[in-house]
Amino acid sequence: MPEQHLRRRMPFIMWALAVGLLVNFVPIFLPFLSGLPLSFLGWVLPLVGCGLYLLMKSGRVSFPLLIWLPWAAWVLAYLLLAEAANAFQRSIMLLTPLVVGTAFSCIRVDVVFLEQCRRWMMIFVLVYLLASVIAKGSGASGVITAALLASWLAAGYGMFNLRRDMALWGLLALVPVISVTRMGILAVGATLPATLSPLALHKRIAVVVLVVIGGLAAFQLESVQEKMFFSGQGTLKQAFQSGIAMLSGNADAVTGDFRTNARLGMTLTLKAQVQEAYWFGHGANAVEEITRTYFDGLTHPHNDWLRLQHDYGTLGMLIFAFTLVVQALSAWRVARTLHGEAARFMYAAASAFIPMAMFMFTDNVIMYVAWFGNLHFAMLGLGYAAARSQRTGLL
Repeated sequence: MPEQHLRRRMPFIMWALAVGLLVNFVPIFLPFLSGLPLSFLGWVLPLVGCGLYLLMKSGRVSFPLLIWLPWAAWVLAYLLLAEAANAFQRSIMLLTPLVVGTAFSCIRVDVVFLEQCRRWMMIFVLVYLLASVIAKGSGASGVITAALLASWLAAGYGMFNLRRDMALWGLLALVPVISVTRMGILAVGATLPATLSPLALHKRIAVVVLVVIGGLAAFQLESVQEKMFFSGQGTLKQAFQSGIAMLSGNADAVTGDFRTNARLGMTLTLKAQVQEAYWFGHGANAVEEITRTYFDGLTHPHNDWLRLQHDYGTLGMLIFAFTLVVQALSAWRVARTLHGEAARFMYAAASAFIPMAMFMFTDNVIMYVAWFGNLHFAMLGLGYAAARSQRTGLL
C-alpha cells in the first residue's frame, strides 16, 4: 500500500497540541462560545499532555536540553524569588514550549507518521486561512501563527518546489496586510526569502524582488497609511526612521505624524525602569505592574526584548538571545542531515526563529505559546526525533 494511504495511531500529545491550537479559533467559528474562558486551554492542554508523555517516555529524549539549561535555570531561580502577581503562570508559560519540544523528541518517527504530520499541518493551514476570511483578517496573535505556518510552507517550497506551497504562502502573507499589522507584514514577508531551507539562489533572488515589490505596494494601501500616519499619508523613509526611533526610545527622532500606539511611551517608561536594575532586572513578571499602572491595564508590554530586560535583567535577556541563536544553528545543522518531510519540519523550525525575533520587538510572542511557541517547538522536537530514528534505521 502506498505510504500516503497508510495510517498510524497518533500519540495523545499530538491531539493535545491540536486541540490547544484549534481552541483559539472557537470564537471565530462558534461566536456563541466567545464568552467562555477557553484561551487558557491553548497552553495548559499541551503542557499537561506533554508533561505526562515525558514521564512515560523519558528514556527517549533527544532534545538538546543542555542548550536551554542556562535559560531554564535563570527563569526558575527568578520564580523562586518572585514577588510580583502572576509570576508563577508567566514563568511556566515561558518554559511550556521547552516541555512540548522535549516531549515531541520522544516520539518514534517513521515515514508514515511524518506523512500524517504533513497532512495535519496542511489542514491547520486551511483552517487558519478560513478563520482569517471569516474574521476579515486576524489579530496580532493570529498573525504570529501566520508567520510560523509561512515558515513551514517556505521550507517546503525550498525543498520540494511545490507551487501549492508557494500559493498558500502567498495567501498567508496577505493576512497581516488585511489585518494591518505592521511588524506582521515584515515578519511574514521575510519567511520565504530568509528560509534556511535549500532554496535555489536564483529563486531566492526572485522571491526577494517579489516580496519587496509586494511590500512597497502594501505600504501604499490606504489602510496601511492610516495605520501608520495620523494624516493618512507618509513616506517609507518616515515610517522606517520613526519605527526604529520608536523601538529604540529616541523620542526626538519620531515624527509627530507617526502613530506609535503608545509604544514609544511604553519603551521610554520601561527603559527608565531598566536602568534601575540593569544587569539583573526587577524580578519575574514585575513588568506587569508597570503596564497595568501606566497603560490602561495592559498585562503585556508589547516588546518581549524589553520585558526580558526589565524582568530578568540585561544578563537574562542576553542569555535568552544567545540560546535562540545556538538552538537555531543546532536545528539547521540537524536539518541538513535529514531528508523528506523530516527535513522540512526541521528547516521550518530553524527558520521560524527569524520572525520570532522580529515579533519580539513589537509583541508578546514568548507568552503567546498557544499561537506560536508550542507548535514551533513541536516541530523542533519532531526534527530531533527524526534524527534519532534515522540513526537507528527506523527512518
